[in-house]
Amino acid sequence: MRTFLSGLLTLIAMAAIVLAFPSLWVKERLVDSDGFVANITPMAQNEQVQDYLAGQIADGVAEETGIALTAPVVEPAARAYTHSDAFEADFVDVVSQQHAWLFDEPSAGSDTTTMQLDITDMVNRVIAQTGVDARVSGPILVPLTGSGGAGLEAGRYHEVGQQITAMAYASLLVAVAAGVLALVIARRRSTVLAWLGVGVVASAVFAWAVALFFADRAKDEVEAAEEGGREVSAVIIDSAATDLQDLALIVGAVGVGVVVLGVLGRVTLGRR
Repeated sequence: MRTFLSGLLTLIAMAAIVLAFPSLWVKERLVDSDGFVANITPMAQNEQVQDYLAGQIADGVAEETGIALTAPVVEPAARAYTHSDAFEADFVDVVSQQHAWLFDEPSAGSDTTTMQLDITDMVNRVIAQTGVDARVSGPILVPLTGSGGAGLEAGRYHEVGQQITAMAYASLLVAVAAGVLALVIARRRSTVLAWLGVGVVASAVFAWAVALFFADRAKDEVEAAEEGGREVSAVIIDSAATDLQDLALIVGAVGVGVVVLGVLGRVTLGRR
């Protein structure tokens, strides 16, 4: 009876472990606003992101002033700004807007079809750096997705984010509880430990597959965006997917270590 119960708990723990790691990553790095910002903020140092926003800032100045020649004049200053340390703080604000659009419930009567990022503060900072005594009131909005229902609607992942958060906590709780009980009840704890390690390895493999699926799906979501915005979005998406894949390698290595520890323990006890 102890062997059967221990085996059943081990299987439950393994299944929960497979779900726990990728769902916790999604919860901490995408659903959570601080985690999302921390995950994306390094993209402020990406030259493609910097050049794209520099062009958008220059275009915004031209649109606000109504002078077509303003953009070529301001763009060098905009590029200098996006390559400076001051850019990161403003980029964090833009990233926070993006997260709010995707995961917050949209307000009644708002446009929910086109994600637009307000870069007014960026434009005013560049104008100030040029020495011009002027300030635009904005908002200067950059559409990141297509209109007419294409792309990412506001609050697209609001409910999904809540569901993933609940699944992350539940799977972690079940994995810990079932794993500990299995080890306590088992006659051969080293064997249970080895199987739990297999579950960790399986979780890493599953997380790697989730990263590939996430990247492909997210790129499809922004397919309707204009070319520059689509390319920048792809850079950010690939960065997030790479983060999960790197963690999956670490988790997989830990799992292999647990398997080896369990096997060695089983061999040692067997000899005794």
